[in-house]
Amino acid sequence: MKKLTTLVCAGLLALGTQVHAAEDGAGCGLGAVVMKDQSGKGAHIAAAILNGLVIPNSFFMTTGGGIMGCDPTQVVEREEVTEIFVAQNMDQLSTDTAKGRGEYLNILATLMGVPESELPRFTDLAQAQFDALFIEGNDAASVIASLQVAMANDDILAPFALN
Repeated sequence: MKKLTTLVCAGLLALGTQVHAAEDGAGCGLGAVVMKDQSGKGAHIAAAILNGLVIPNSFFMTTGGGIMGCDPTQVVEREEVTEIFVAQNMDQLSTDTAKGRGEYLNILATLMGVPESELPRFTDLAQAQFDALFIEGNDAASVIASLQVAMANDDILAPFALN
């Protein structure tokens, strides 16, 4: 289960990098260095994939010291990654939430910073809040906001509610 969660998170990070690459180029990192003289969307996506595979944690933190053209003051917001994940996996996430368990719900907990020791509490809370989370017309931002409110009202999960 941990391997699948790790693989899905890594894939999401690479996808998020690709989405960013489609708008702003390859950014920084090994992929940007390797593909620096290339242009076009394909070259930028290839560079972004290299960046995501070689330095997957750069999505959550800086690479420091200007390594490979990266600006250490730039940090990708965890909230953005979480919203992308929810938006792209709304159906699977609602199914897992209704059951109170599942990989998509586990990945959401990981993206929201919930430690594994509190995963059962998180999944129980999400299941109890199913109707509020997945009412018709809710988008990813609404789902996350509703979950944050529920988490903020829980003594144990409150520190993990994204602000």
